Amino acid sequence: MGIYIEVLFLALALSADAFSVALGVGCRFSGIGTACRLSLSFGFAQFLMPLTGALLGSALGKYFDGMKYVAAVILFLIAFKMVREARKGSDTCLDEDPARGWKLLALTLATSMDAFGVGFSLAAMQIHIMLSSAIIGVVCALCTAAGIYVGRACMGFIGKYATYLGAAVLIVIGIKTMVV
Repeated sequence: MGIYIEVLFLALALSADAFSVALGVGCRFSGIGTACRLSLSFGFAQFLMPLTGALLGSALGKYFDGMKYVAAVILFLIAFKMVREARKGSDTCLDEDPARGWKLLALTLATSMDAFGVGFSLAAMQIHIMLSSAIIGVVCALCTAAGIYVGRACMGFIGKYATYLGAAVLIVIGIKTMVV
């Protein structure tokens, strides 16, 4: 049971990017259609990417004994990337609704690439990947929907702080992966 508490924190950390994007979207586009499209797209990608990463991680894990160190390094790199992007990010609102067409696809891929690396790490932890991925996907969808509506009220100023918190959670999980 304790491992799934960690998966929940991991899901919240992975959702920080999606939440931040949703804040930016929500400061101009907070309709139910935008919230549904963005939430479903981000949530599904956050469900699918850890599965894909875990399959690859499991396949490579048979040939490499130090998988937990590789998994930890991946988490550290993801955390570093999140902090770097938060530091250079802007707090301005978007001009066009990005929850449609190619813009939606690009945002979905950009916010879910971290989950691929995390899936690789989950394979090293040897936990139930389908349940873990489902938790990650649902949490991301909920955080995205919340971000849309919070963005409308806050105009995006808290987005980078959510990303910093997410990066900190990834670092803690990476350290635990190396130690255990």
